[in-house]
Amino acid sequence: MVRLLAGSLFAVLAVAVSAPADDKKDDKPALSGTWTREAGGLDIKFEFAKDKEVVKVTALAGDNGAVVTCKYSVGKDGRVTLKITDVEEKGEFPAKPPVGLELKFKWTVKGDTATLDDLEGHEEAKPVLEGEYQKKKAKD
Repeated sequence: MVRLLAGSLFAVLAVAVSAPADDKKDDKPALSGTWTREAGGLDIKFEFAKDKEVVKVTALAGDNGAVVTCKYSVGKDGRVTLKITDVEEKGEFPAKPPVGLELKFKWTVKGDTATLDDLEGHEEAKPVLEGEYQKKKAKD
């Protein structure tokens, strides 16, 4: 179970980016919004800071989990790179990822669904990380 949670949390970290399609070739795509998914027994939430290349990823299994802060960038090829800068453990969660871990992946957004695939940097996380995520609607 701990191994599954460890793999799941690493997977969660890589999902932290939302890059809407953008026809401008010179500009980086804007990364924004909150994206959620349930995977491997974890409730996952990504919250992008406005006007910053920072995302907070929350992964919870009941009262146990972690809040992971990452810096991200989008390359000219559209691939997303995440680097973990801080990890805060909630309850008992032995599977927290290390600060400094880098992940790369492809992130495609169509409407309110994003697809993460082609993950590099942590092969064990692929089964949990790769797949579809739903955009959380803003409250009025």
